Amino acid sequence: MPNPSAGVLRRRVSRRLARALAVTLACSAALALGTEPARAQSFGRNKIQYDGFDWHVLRTDHFDVYYYPEAEALARIGAATAEEAYTDLSDRFAGSLVERVPIVFYATNLHFKGTNITPGFIPDGVGGFFEFLKGRVVIPADGNLGRFRRVIRHEMVHVFTFNRLARVLRDHRRPGETQLPLWFTEGLAEYWSGPPDFQHEMILRDAVASNSFVPLHDLDRIAGTFTMYKEGEAFCRFVSQTYGEERLLELIDEVWRDNRFGPVLEYVLGEPGHAVSDRWEAFVRAEYLPRLDGADVPSLAARPITGRGFSAKPVVWTRADGSREVLFYGNRGSYTSIYAQPVDAAMRPTGDVRAVVRGERSSEYEAFHLFESRLDVNEAGLLAFVTKRGGADVVHLLDLATGEREAVLGFETLVAIYSPTLSADGQTVVFSGIDRGGMADLYLYDRRAGTLRQLTHDAYDDRDPDLSADGRRVAFSSDRSEWGAEGHYNLFALDVASGQIDALTAGPQMDLSPRWSPDGRRLSFASARRDSAGVFGAQDVWIADLTPARPALSAAPAPRAASGPAAEPPAPETRARETPRSLAGPVFRQLTRFTSGAFDPAWADSTHLVFTAFEDYRFTVRSLDADSLLAEPEAVAGSGVPAVTTAEPWAHPTLASAAGEPGRPYRRRYQLDVAAGGVSTSPAASYSAGGATIAFSDMLGNDRLYVSAYSANTGANGRSFIDGLNLSVTRLHLARRAHYGYGAFRLAGPRYDRTDPQGSARIPSYEAVVGVLGVVSYPVSLFRRVELETTFGVGRREGLRREFGTSEFDTLRTGLLSNTVSLVHDNALFGAFGPVEGVRATAGVGYTTDVLYSNESYVSLNADVRHYWRLAPAVTLASWGLGRFNLGRRARLNLIGGSWSLRGFPFLRVRGSKLWFTSQELRFPLVPRPPLFPLIAALRGAVFVDAAHNWNDGYNDATLDPDYGDSAVDLRIGTTKGSVGAGLRVNVLGAFAFRYDIGYRFLDGFQWSERQAFRQFFFGYDF
Repeated sequence: MPNPSAGVLRRRVSRRLARALAVTLACSAALALGTEPARAQSFGRNKIQYDGFDWHVLRTDHFDVYYYPEAEALARIGAATAEEAYTDLSDRFAGSLVERVPIVFYATNLHFKGTNITPGFIPDGVGGFFEFLKGRVVIPADGNLGRFRRVIRHEMVHVFTFNRLARVLRDHRRPGETQLPLWFTEGLAEYWSGPPDFQHEMILRDAVASNSFVPLHDLDRIAGTFTMYKEGEAFCRFVSQTYGEERLLELIDEVWRDNRFGPVLEYVLGEPGHAVSDRWEAFVRAEYLPRLDGADVPSLAARPITGRGFSAKPVVWTRADGSREVLFYGNRGSYTSIYAQPVDAAMRPTGDVRAVVRGERSSEYEAFHLFESRLDVNEAGLLAFVTKRGGADVVHLLDLATGEREAVLGFETLVAIYSPTLSADGQTVVFSGIDRGGMADLYLYDRRAGTLRQLTHDAYDDRDPDLSADGRRVAFSSDRSEWGAEGHYNLFALDVASGQIDALTAGPQMDLSPRWSPDGRRLSFASARRDSAGVFGAQDVWIADLTPARPALSAAPAPRAASGPAAEPPAPETRARETPRSLAGPVFRQLTRFTSGAFDPAWADSTHLVFTAFEDYRFTVRSLDADSLLAEPEAVAGSGVPAVTTAEPWAHPTLASAAGEPGRPYRRRYQLDVAAGGVSTSPAASYSAGGATIAFSDMLGNDRLYVSAYSANTGANGRSFIDGLNLSVTRLHLARRAHYGYGAFRLAGPRYDRTDPQGSARIPSYEAVVGVLGVVSYPVSLFRRVELETTFGVGRREGLRREFGTSEFDTLRTGLLSNTVSLVHDNALFGAFGPVEGVRATAGVGYTTDVLYSNESYVSLNADVRHYWRLAPAVTLASWGLGRFNLGRRARLNLIGGSWSLRGFPFLRVRGSKLWFTSQELRFPLVPRPPLFPLIAALRGAVFVDAAHNWNDGYNDATLDPDYGDSAVDLRIGTTKGSVGAGLRVNVLGAFAFRYDIGYRFLDGFQWSERQAFRQFFFGYDF
């Protein structure tokens, strides 16, 4: 099943772009002024461009298709699919598009994850997205061309919907921010991209069976989930069959009538919203309840092995002493890891689960392909699994007996790897691999010879290989049958010696995840099949008994062997040679008839099977006794399936057939992304500022240009417009692994510099700085990067005190050169209120010197470490340690204070050239979702202890800023301060976090006699 939706990604694009723009400009300003250069960096993981692609552009009648040469065949297939979709959707939407549509194709999901078109991270399972700033469609192929074409149609529906919506709003003079609900736009895209697939049927069957179907008025509650997609699709089908398909377009055309979608829905359908919702739910139940007659709930029909969190892809290892462990991918509300559950001979859990491989914390095990790649283990206890490691996937071989990693296998010609399977001796590894052109084939790696051999050479999607115990045959699932053009998969067997492929199953069905039994006589697999009406049933566990007929496999040309660890890709004319032959006579038995679905059955022994069960939108690992089910006729729903007929391959597009006129080399051209203006005023300081910020980028998002201009009108200070004019231009290059940027600036106007040891926190000085800046960020891995920053600015400041504590002012001229190097690490996981587990840390050193006038010279040291321990599923202990030290002449002051650091003290008012700070906070749940307050997504509590110490060279203790007077006790220097208290955290609509803290602050070494009560409100996430 896919992961969070492309729709959520689309909705986040504008927010993340705006946030990235704000961060860039803020960093530029900080660098330009030379204030605290070691603090300019921020936390966050890294989006890495491992490959420098040579982009080209292919023009069709309606599209500009962007691709790199390795993906040219896919780009041409995609372009043809997009043109077909355009013709169909032009009829459905009764109109065409005014402008050409840019489509960007990537050959693999790993390449797609590095796109700069969106600044956000793309999780596994996102098949593509439509970005509305430039109207770009971005889609990876990843081996499955059937899914690739469907996603293209899905995204083209979004293009037509967005353009129609924009025209409606423009015609009725409504604000362009008006949007259709996500569940409707995604549901419409699914509905018009093709007939319901087996996953759609599984989701709705489960929703009805588990009574978790979400009514119409509450669909926003599941925004972004896969269930939202499928319920939205079901609603569009309901509207089409009940009210007429033309009503779907009317819902877009009438959206201008109200800011809420509910009244629009009632106007178009002519019924109250509650009546529409009731009719829709009745429609769905009438469709699915009859199909559940006689079906079993997985939790009642199969023995549980895991019950907590997400668990999938199980395999069983039996030790020499007869003890067993079920190994599986698991996510228990935390990082995904590989776990082992001890079981007895009857597959009952007997002990505690242990973590075998802790994933997603380091570059060694960066990410698992949870929904795509299986585990495998041989009798000797060698575990094979795949993780992303840098710019490609690798196969890990782990000795379960010793816990030592035996080998890591990576191949230069392969980007993605899925579902490795091992020979009995562990020297042969077979897997599904995707090359840089996006084609999925089967590969065999001989560990003794160090050679990689390509077993299949075609454009079909070959997946889930399993090597027989004798090492002679590989069973796999593929779309290479005559039904593959419609997205169906059947099972096949490949003879390793000859390369001959035979069909094991045939028909318009989804046969997936085959596994040989230990004796090689039976094959287990998961299958979803259509009923007489053509509707997919549940995905169930099946067994094929191959003993009735096992003909010898005829010879065929052997695949080419590759010398060395990496095989050369086959020539275009060698693809599509394999023709599946029939393996007549297997007897098929359906072991389960579930309400929802079963995935990845694997043999524990000759009798027991383990599998992943889907129920109530949860994945758990369960077991069943195959022999006992086969012995009970009433439990067997699949006997009597006719013998397999010969399945001829469908005419799949190949590299050769996709050839055509070459595209043109891509040329960068800047286009507008964001233009925003604003005005701000400060009555206390008698000045105002107004201006604009503009952001440009090229079509691929690899080059970004930011231009900012505003004037800080000094008003009563008598300065001119030019005196307050601020300009900055920054350019960022993101196409390569090392991101770098440079710019120029002129910053001027009144300034309240609390970081200046001779500045005033209340009386503004005037400053004008002209300079240049440069930044380089090099990601070492997903979790760690090195940042280099440099800036040079020539400035003049007027209104500075000659000495601290006096009222005599002077003018300071500087030519500041500032250089900083920082190391940033971040592997933290986030919840609704902030980080919940992991580590975030940064360490930096900077040097600032006045190269023209020698007025300033100081070194900046910075270390910030935040550690989050998850004590229970919803309880986190957060620990934060911070040290900042500026050492030298006119060393700038560091600032803390406020709800995001030293609580109980005014925001950034605790100052010192040197300081340390620590915070310990226990975070725990109070109410998950208050029933009387539907807008509140969660309510949490916290208790905390904060402490800090700040000091300077030359003045400490009770010396106060004369601008504040004796009441400014929070500015004491040379003392230890702190606070203790408790707080509430409220998340509204799942997107906005509010915090309210109460407690006592302490002013001198936590002396209770100097305590002061405080209350503090803040909008934002926890540290």
